[in-house]
Formats: sequence, C-alpha cells, structure tokens
Amino acid sequence: MVNDLIPKDYVVLLNDIKQRIRSAQYEALKSVNKELISLYWDIGRIIVERRDAG
Repeated sequence: MVNDLIPKDYVVLLNDIKQRIRSAQYEALKSVNKELISLYWDIGRIIVERRDAG
C-alpha cells in the first residue's frame, strides 16, 4: 500500500502544516473583517456628520 511507504511522522508533520495554514487563513480573515467593519462604521459616521452639518 502507498501508506506503508510514507513514514508516520511525515503524516503528522503534514497535518500540522495544514492546520497552521488553516489557522493563519482564519486569522487573516478575521483581520480583514475587522478592518472592513471599521471602514463601514467610519463611513457611517462621516455620513451622519455631513447630514447633521447641512
């Protein structure tokens, strides 16, 4: 079998790498979402300030 040719520690290493990639992708997604929410709040604040000033 193919699995017999792959050392067990290689499979563990590969799974660890995959998990680290997924974790980094999730953290990047959270960061992007945080920035977008901040942007939308800022746009809303600008609109309200302009409305109240006019």
